[in-house]
Amino acid sequence: MAIIEHDDWDLSEKGKKDAERHHEKIDDAIRKNVKDVIAEESIITKKRGRKVRIPVRGLKDYKFIHGNNEGDVGGVGQGDGKAGDVIDSKQKQGQGEPGKPGEKDKGSDYIEAEVDIDYLIEIMFQNLGLPWIDEKTKNMKLVPKGWKFETISKKGIRPRIHKKRTMMEAIKRMVAYAYEIETQTGCSNEDANRSLRQSAGDLNEAIAIIKQKRLTETDSSIIFNDDDLRFKQIEPDIEIQSQAVVICMMDVSGSMTTDKKYLARSMLFWLVEFLKKMYDNVDIKFIVHTTEAWFVDEDTFFHKGEDGGTQCHTAIDKANHLIDTEYPVDSWNVYCVYISDGEDWDTKKTISSIDIMLKKNINMLSYVEIKPTEDNTLGGFGGWGSLLNDIKKHWDFKHTKNAGTDFYKNEKYRFLLGIIQNGDHVLPALQHMLFEKAK
Repeated sequence: MAIIEHDDWDLSEKGKKDAERHHEKIDDAIRKNVKDVIAEESIITKKRGRKVRIPVRGLKDYKFIHGNNEGDVGGVGQGDGKAGDVIDSKQKQGQGEPGKPGEKDKGSDYIEAEVDIDYLIEIMFQNLGLPWIDEKTKNMKLVPKGWKFETISKKGIRPRIHKKRTMMEAIKRMVAYAYEIETQTGCSNEDANRSLRQSAGDLNEAIAIIKQKRLTETDSSIIFNDDDLRFKQIEPDIEIQSQAVVICMMDVSGSMTTDKKYLARSMLFWLVEFLKKMYDNVDIKFIVHTTEAWFVDEDTFFHKGEDGGTQCHTAIDKANHLIDTEYPVDSWNVYCVYISDGEDWDTKKTISSIDIMLKKNINMLSYVEIKPTEDNTLGGFGGWGSLLNDIKKHWDFKHTKNAGTDFYKNEKYRFLLGIIQNGDHVLPALQHMLFEKAK
């Protein structure tokens, strides 16, 4: 077997550095295009899992091409090629129809990267958390965090000896003994410490050594005795947390088209994933409604479709009953998020139900209206009007714009409004609901 040997192994690190640089480019591309990434339908509709494959545009997957690139190089295959001709079989994503040629424009290059959902959450919600969270003293939860060594005692087993505290106790004792020896014999501090070391820490013997002029010790070590020993005591580490509940409500009536439901589920999907990752002690409840409302599990919430009319107050009423019976506001931090296309058969009842909810002094109510720009149906923005517009007539809001859409905030009632018109608005809507944590 041949052994290759040389003095400089720097070249062996080039592959590792190239890989790290490639990962950095992918990370940068994802961060710059996170709004597009989170709106990928493959992420929302896939089976539950922690990893997803997403297209990352702007990066090329380079390949080696054999041959001499100098001079005029002909084409490949039949026919004459010319220098500079581009050979590219890729088409733009979404161009053409199955079985038919795509458009003449050159397609865009991209690579697929496998990304963990937790990683995307960190990018999207960096330094964000639930807003207006309060300490609820009536229903605090003790959450085990592990074990801690904070209590110090004079008794314990040798493996748990606290070296620093033991050293400090020994030094304090020797300082006090040395002072006593100086006081009784009139010797120097140095001789007092030497006599202590010679007597192995015995104060009376050290005084006798000085008085009888038997001092010979020159070592500078510290003398320990059993009274100096200090031990760490292991105790369970407990964190006290206020409990919170997030009630997710969604309109699944006939006016909620496939596109509208997708936008609604996109926002709620990332909200739920964020809550699961960031909070160990948050309950999440799911309510859907048409002309009546009912509780569903998470899988049904994100996949089930319905048909029929729309009475928005039924979802709010269901949430109000849940708060009164299971999550009283004096014990729980309560957050309610409701998404609809704005169509409502009885906005007066809905406004009344919202008013009841806000008077409970919950931590937050957020209403997001799905309003696709291409929507020409009566539902939401024609004959029935918009629930969001009716809400704005009853409460005052501070208006802001972000990413080409509108958001509203009422600090007094902790009431938030937002409009989602396309996938680019999903992330701004989420960031409107989750405030920056205090540093």
